[in-house]
Amino acid sequence: MEAMVPLLAEAGTERFPTFFFFATGFATGIVTLLMVLPVAEIGRRFFVLMSFLAIVFVALAVASAGLGISYFHLALAALLILYNVMLPAQTGVDQSARREALEGGPRLATTLLAHGVLVAAAACGIVGIVTDALQYPALEFAGDQGPWLVASFLTSSLLLGAALTAMVLGHWYLVARKLSFGPLARVALFFSAALALRMLVVAGDVWAQEALWGSMLARSGLEGFLLGHGIFIVVRVVFGFLAPAAFAWMTWKCVQLRSNQSATGILYVNLAFVLMGEIIAKYFLVSQGLVI
Repeated sequence: MEAMVPLLAEAGTERFPTFFFFATGFATGIVTLLMVLPVAEIGRRFFVLMSFLAIVFVALAVASAGLGISYFHLALAALLILYNVMLPAQTGVDQSARREALEGGPRLATTLLAHGVLVAAAACGIVGIVTDALQYPALEFAGDQGPWLVASFLTSSLLLGAALTAMVLGHWYLVARKLSFGPLARVALFFSAALALRMLVVAGDVWAQEALWGSMLARSGLEGFLLGHGIFIVVRVVFGFLAPAAFAWMTWKCVQLRSNQSATGILYVNLAFVLMGEIIAKYFLVSQGLVI
């Protein structure tokens, strides 16, 4: 790929491994979710933890890609490191009243500047994912493959980031016991929207690759297809779409009942199912050229 640059070794493979797309999507999705959460209410430590996880995913993507990755993903990690350094402790969450009286509260300008760095990091991650999608080897689509792959990559990233962020935020209520249910409700709604978008895009991708699905079915026959790829496709639909949709509804009910412990348990299982579905989707993309 022309858009991929070697760091310490040649990255001359035409297809990156499954984990590369999985990790870069995770990193960008986490950062995107952080932009819609209130740092003044949740506190600095949560944002530092989540941005650190995003940096780890970028590092793992670099390793899985043979030390070759686009500059946009590197910029994402670099900006997140800067964000961690710049983000100040928040009043009433990270600082006690006594410490704030001695040292002063966080400066609004510093917090806004840190948020600008976070937005820039998210933009770099999104551009990196779009670049990866547009540079992916040609697949069999009805028309231009670019928009379909871009939409698939982006919605997968949002779904992964929303699932992980929601689960960690649910656990965070054990740390910040005075935290209101507003942030959890917000991330639950964002996850539901990301899941709905992901399902719509996958439906469009399947339609756009109708010819490829038809040729696979013709070669193996219905029975052979169901016993082969069909089993994994059923698992992808059930565990990647249907189960998370049910869990999203259950989480929303728990939020309404102000039961964060029940919501956290549900979100933990939900993350496992989303991971299962998206790993299968990435495998089919890399190995079969199917976007599901």
